[in-house]
Amino acid sequence: MNIEKRLAEIRARKAEIRSIIEKDDKADMDALEKELRELNEEAEGLERRQNIERMLNSGAAVANPVSVNTPESRSEEVDEKLYRSAWLKTLQGKPLTDAEQRAYSTAANSGLPIIPETTANQIIKKMYEVAPILERCRIFHVPGNMKFAVEGTNDDAALHTENAAITPAGDSLASVNLTGYEIVKLVKASRACSEMALSAFESYVVEIIAESIARKIENYIFTGTGSNQPGGVKTAGKGASGAYTDNTDQITVAAAGSLSEANVVALYGMLGDGYERNAVWCMRKATFFSDFFPLMNKSKNNLIEFANGRYYIMGNEVYFTGSVPADEAYLGDFSYIIGNYSQDITVVKSEHSGLATNSIDFLGSCVFDSKPAAGLGAFVHLAKAGA
Repeated sequence: MNIEKRLAEIRARKAEIRSIIEKDDKADMDALEKELRELNEEAEGLERRQNIERMLNSGAAVANPVSVNTPESRSEEVDEKLYRSAWLKTLQGKPLTDAEQRAYSTAANSGLPIIPETTANQIIKKMYEVAPILERCRIFHVPGNMKFAVEGTNDDAALHTENAAITPAGDSLASVNLTGYEIVKLVKASRACSEMALSAFESYVVEIIAESIARKIENYIFTGTGSNQPGGVKTAGKGASGAYTDNTDQITVAAAGSLSEANVVALYGMLGDGYERNAVWCMRKATFFSDFFPLMNKSKNNLIEFANGRYYIMGNEVYFTGSVPADEAYLGDFSYIIGNYSQDITVVKSEHSGLATNSIDFLGSCVFDSKPAAGLGAFVHLAKAGA
């Protein structure tokens, strides 16, 4: 297999998918998302194989040299390495070699991303580690404003009498409109970091920037109102403006009362049909152990279970997060939270770092928006009166 050729085909197809998303409001987003995941997995496997072959070839006998890369691919690889080292050195304030200066200038003039692809991938990976709920949401990377179509009214299939006229179903589509809000993290670091090895400095930048921005985005996923900020599950109810309603998609426990097994069963029953397959419970760890855990009674039922290091409530996994208020919980399918990075994460060094504190300021930022597909019954809410 020509690995470089296949990787080029994958990049071309991903570019086509981006164009489809931007131009076609009626595109099948589920199918495109599935295809993108498969393409990314295939690309990762090919790159891993390529790296293994490269390591094997580095120790091969000189008498029988084997080349697995074309001259063009080797050139691209060298340019990427030079640009990455030049970008990191620029952040550290270190001088660049002539080759690094050329790679940095060429990349800047061609409009390539500010962050090298390798570093950007590390940041995204770290964000998913810090806030795993993001993996359950539908997250896109589409420049500018974005309109995403979601299922609205969906009538059941009907029995048809032979030769009788068929009445079209009353199915409809709703849409989620995303704009963009700037999310930033200013990091004040010691000037000693300018003397770090490039790999150590890269890990430092990824750790600090990605973790902070991921936690902020996760917070909006749960508490965002969508008004002058990203929106989240808080406004995913069936009521007006996405509000939750008692005995419809919300159970409210009395201020002086305690959560009961009946409350949990009733709340689970309010979740819309079909959404339980991918649903997850989200709450603070303290809420789970003070309110839910006492309901565990293996001799009576399997309401609360523990398996493979995870807790489950009525068969659905529990996700612990400090972003949900105390004594509250959500159950829902988070693929109905739609998010978009209209500008991916960038990192720049401040030109006015603190001399008095002998420090350097790094600014990480991205433009992000998210909103729920509200009113579908994909989420239910447990509340506490007076909380």
